[in-house]
Amino acid sequence: MRAGIGKIIALLFLVGMILTGVAVAEDRNVDISCIHCHSKQVSEFEKSVHFNYISCTDCHGGDPNISGSVVSINVMSKDFKGSPSQENLTSFCSKCHPQVTAKYEKSIHWKKVQEGRTESASCINCHGVHNILSSKNQDSPTHLENIPLMCSDCHENETKMQAWYYGIQTDRFDTYKKLYHYKAYLSGGRVLATCSDCHESHDVKPEDDPESSINPANLPATCGKTGCHPGAQNAYVYGGKVHEGKSVYFFSIDVKTLVTYFYILMILFELTFTFGLIFLGMSSNFRILRRKNHD
Repeated sequence: MRAGIGKIIALLFLVGMILTGVAVAEDRNVDISCIHCHSKQVSEFEKSVHFNYISCTDCHGGDPNISGSVVSINVMSKDFKGSPSQENLTSFCSKCHPQVTAKYEKSIHWKKVQEGRTESASCINCHGVHNILSSKNQDSPTHLENIPLMCSDCHENETKMQAWYYGIQTDRFDTYKKLYHYKAYLSGGRVLATCSDCHESHDVKPEDDPESSINPANLPATCGKTGCHPGAQNAYVYGGKVHEGKSVYFFSIDVKTLVTYFYILMILFELTFTFGLIFLGMSSNFRILRRKNHD
C-alpha cells in the first residue's frame, strides 16, 4: 500500500515539474525541450539581440515545429547539428549576415582558421555565443570602450602569439595604452581610435597585404576616415612605428627608458672621449712641429 502511495506521489511530483517547466517555457516563449537542460544558455539568449529574430534551431538544427508546451526529445531527431565548429561557423552566420561574413572570410583570422589554427578569432570569439549584444551596449565586448580589452584576450596571450605560431608580438595592448588615442580616454575624454578603427573590424589583414588598412599605401585613407583626421587622404604617410616598444618595469622604474638613456649617455661619453683623444693628439703633433721648426 505504501509502495503504491509512493509511486503516486512521485508521479504527481513529475507531472508538477513538467507543468512548471511548461509554464516557464510558455512565459519565455521558448521551447521547453531546450530550456529543460540548457537554462543558462537560454537565459543568456533571451538578453541577446537575436532573441526576437531567430531560435535555437536556426543555429543548432532540430525540428522547429516542436511545440514550446511539450517536453520532447524529438526536437533533436530532425536535422540536429549540435554546436557549429569553428571551421563551419561562417555558414551559419552568413544566413543573416552575408556581407559581414564575406568580409571576414577575406581576413587573416579566417585564413588561419582554414589552416587548422582553430584558436584564431571567429564570430563567437568577438561577439559571444548566446549572449550577443549590440555594439552600442556598454556590456558588449564589441562596444567601443571594450574593443582593446577584447582584442588583447588573444593578442596578449603568449601561447597564441609566440613567434613559431603567429609571429606577432604580445605587447599590442600595452603599447596602445601609450598612444594619444588611449591617453585621451584615460584623461577623461571620450574613446578615440581603437583597434578596429585602424585594423578594421571583420576584414583584418596583415600590413604587407596591399588591401590592408594599415598598408603604408592605405594609411592616408585609414587616418582620414570621417570623425578621425579629415584631409589626411591628401597627406603622405611615410610610415614608422605606431605601437611603441613594450615597457619593462622594475620597482616602478621603466627599465627600457633607463637602459635607453644609459646607452645615450654612454655613446655621448664615447664620442666625447674619442674626439678628446683626437684633439689631444693633434695638439701634441702641433707642439712637436713647433719645436722642430724652432730648433
